[in-house]
Amino acid sequence: MSKALLFAGYFICFAFLFQRLARKSLAGLNPWQRMGVFGFRVLLGCLYGYIYLHYYQGDDTWMFFHDSVMEHKLLMEHPLAFLKDLSPQASFAASTNFWQGLNFYIRDLEYYTMVKLLAVLNIFSRDHYYIDVLLFEFLTIWGSVLLFKLLNGVFPWQKKLLIIALFLVPTTGFWLSGIRAEGLLLLFIAIILYFTNKWFEQKKLSQMLWILAGLAGFLIYRSQYLWVFLPAYIAWTLGKVRPQKSVYYFLFVYLLCLIVFVADTWISPQRNLATSIASRQHEFAQLHGNTRFRLDSLQPSVPGFIRLLPQAFANTFIRPLILEAKGPLQIMASLEVMAGWILVVLLLRFPVRDWKQKMTHPLLLLLLCYGVSQVLMIGYIVPFPGAIVRYKAIPELFLIITIGLSIDWKRIYSKIK
Repeated sequence: MSKALLFAGYFICFAFLFQRLARKSLAGLNPWQRMGVFGFRVLLGCLYGYIYLHYYQGDDTWMFFHDSVMEHKLLMEHPLAFLKDLSPQASFAASTNFWQGLNFYIRDLEYYTMVKLLAVLNIFSRDHYYIDVLLFEFLTIWGSVLLFKLLNGVFPWQKKLLIIALFLVPTTGFWLSGIRAEGLLLLFIAIILYFTNKWFEQKKLSQMLWILAGLAGFLIYRSQYLWVFLPAYIAWTLGKVRPQKSVYYFLFVYLLCLIVFVADTWISPQRNLATSIASRQHEFAQLHGNTRFRLDSLQPSVPGFIRLLPQAFANTFIRPLILEAKGPLQIMASLEVMAGWILVVLLLRFPVRDWKQKMTHPLLLLLLCYGVSQVLMIGYIVPFPGAIVRYKAIPELFLIITIGLSIDWKRIYSKIK
C-alpha cells in the first residue's frame, strides 16, 4: 500500500512539474491536457512492464530492473565500485586491438548506463519497478517534446496532428514507453535534430555540445543504426543551407553512400560494411525466439542485398499479417502495419495541394529517408517479429509524421461530413 501511495504522490508531482516545464514547448495545450499527455505515456509504460512480466517472462525490461536493484545496493555501499563498470579498462583488457576494445566498451556501456540509471532512480522509488517507469518516462518524454518544438516551428498549422503522432498514437507510444533503449534513443535523436536546427540559427557553442552529447548517446544505444542515420542527417544539414535544392543534396549523399558501399565490397571482399551487416544478421540467427520470420542468410555482396530485399521489405512493412499474428503484441503489430498502409492510401487519394513542396522540405526528407532506410536495415538483420516491431518504433514514428503532414485531412473530413 505504501508503494501505491508513493507512486500516486510521485505522479502528481511529476505530472504537475511536466506541465509547468512544457507549457511553452506544448503551447496550445492547457495544463490538464499537458498532464494528460504525461499520464498517457506513464500508463503505456506501466502496461508495457505488466504485459512483459505476466505474458513474456519479464524480457529485458525486467532484467534491467532486477539488475538495477543489486546496483542500487552497490551504489549505497561502495560508490567507487559502482562507477568502476563505466571505465573502459575491462573492455580493452579483453580485446586484441583498439577498435575491438572500443566496440566491446560501447556494447558494455549500453547495458551499464541503463542499469546504473535505474539504480539511481531506485534511490527515489525504493526499488519499485512501476515508480521507476514513472521517473523514466519523465526523462524520456522530452524527446517527443523536442521533436514537437522542432516540427511545430516548421509546420505550426499542423499542431494537432503533431501532438497526436508524437504523444497519443498508442502503438508507437507503447514501444517507446518501456524501460528499454528506444525511449532514450528517441531522446538523443531529438537532441541532435533540435540543437542542430538551433545551431544554424544562433551558432552557439553550447548547442554544438548538445549535438555531440546526442551523437554519443546514439552511439551507445544503437551504434549500428547511427551509420544509417548519418546520411540523412548530413543531407539535411546541407539542405538547410539551400532548402530549395534539398532534394539534390539527398540524392547526392545517398548516391555517394551507394558508390562507397559497392566500392567497399569490391576493394575489400573480406572486411567491409556488407560483411559487418551480414555478421550482425548471423548473430541474430543464433538467438532463440517463439516466432521467427523466414530470413535467408545475407551474403555480403551487392547481389546478396538485392536478393534479400523482398524478404527484408515484407518482414518489416507487411508482416505480421493479421492471420499469422500470435498473441496480443503481434496482433497490435499487425494492426499497426495495416494502419500504416491505410495512411499511404489516404496520401495517394488526398494529398495536400502543395505536396511536392512539402515532401521536399529538408526536415521531412530526413524523416522519410531515415525512416525507410532504417526499417529496411532492420528487415535485413532481424528475423523475430517481437524485436522488429520494437526496433522500428522510431523510424515508423518518423514515417507516420511524414505521411500525416502530407495528407489533406480537411478534404477527408469534408467527405465524411
